[in-house]
Amino acid sequence: MRSIIRASLQFRYLVIIIAAVVMVAGVIQLREMPVDVLPEFSQPYVEIRTEALGLSAEEVEQLITLGMEQDLLNGVP
Repeated sequence: MRSIIRASLQFRYLVIIIAAVVMVAGVIQLREMPVDVLPEFSQPYVEIRTEALGLSAEEVEQLITLGMEQDLLNGVP
């Protein structure tokens, strides 16, 4: 530990330059990093796409999709 402190004091300008370069690189990376400013508080949802030949959209909704939502997906967070 003493040798690290001694070398840091001996080469103090080099340590300051390295610290400045690391700080500048960190600021550049922080600006380019994609960050969500506000978290999303809405609940996640699942979109179910079903199709059945010969049935209208309303019939598919009532006969297939609602049954899947009530039976298969019951209790899924």
